[in-house]
Amino acid sequence: MKWNLPERKITWAELWRMEPFRISFMLRSVYDTLPSPSNLHQWGLIEEPSCKLCGERGTMAHLLSGCKVALTQGRYRWWHDKVLKHLAEILDIERRKKRPSTTEAKQIRFVREGDTGHATNSQQHFILDKGSEWNMRANIGKKLVFPDGVHTTLRPDIVVWSQSSKMIVAIELTVPWEERCEEAYQRKKEKYTELMTTCRERGWKAWLFPVEVGCRGFPAQSVWRMLQAMGIVGKARKTAVRQRYGIAEMI
Repeated sequence: MKWNLPERKITWAELWRMEPFRISFMLRSVYDTLPSPSNLHQWGLIEEPSCKLCGERGTMAHLLSGCKVALTQGRYRWWHDKVLKHLAEILDIERRKKRPSTTEAKQIRFVREGDTGHATNSQQHFILDKGSEWNMRANIGKKLVFPDGVHTTLRPDIVVWSQSSKMIVAIELTVPWEERCEEAYQRKKEKYTELMTTCRERGWKAWLFPVEVGCRGFPAQSVWRMLQAMGIVGKARKTAVRQRYGIAEMI
């Protein structure tokens, strides 16, 4: 295993609720025992291990995230947008919540002798708590237009911004082969770094979150970090990630 991803824990209760085909796909895809052309050839069941779309070797990695013909035909885009839609729904709920007023007097928190005084969730500073009147656009089904103030041809998958507070958050989702999550993160970070610099030069506070959900349903650490920064923590964050497992597997 060369995955640099958080461990996925499945309870017995979750296993009992899962459809048999989901359990089968999860296990067989992780251990690469699905009937891909490459495996069928290795098992002596077909003569050629080629992908039927492009002619390259039909490994699991190729079929799920590496076929250029499938990419051109939009097959991966449909897969990507299913995960993106779920992510956008979670963020849209969070950005609509009433945020605590920044002008409210801060309460003094007393710490017992010997206590380290770690900050609780209520004391943490999340991005959405820093601004007001948040808007959101997601690049689903149509081309996203970047908010006024910064002209660019780049289109992040999700943009959350506050015009009054001059704050903007760009989120770019990739659904790669799990072993390539780190590579995808660095590639998307480099792609949008200049745009974020331009936003800051024009007076915006800007955050960039490249996030990856593996094509076999395993979210990278970047997903957890982004949800945490946006204020989705604790049980809500675990539920959001667990739901994303199922969406990525079933598509």
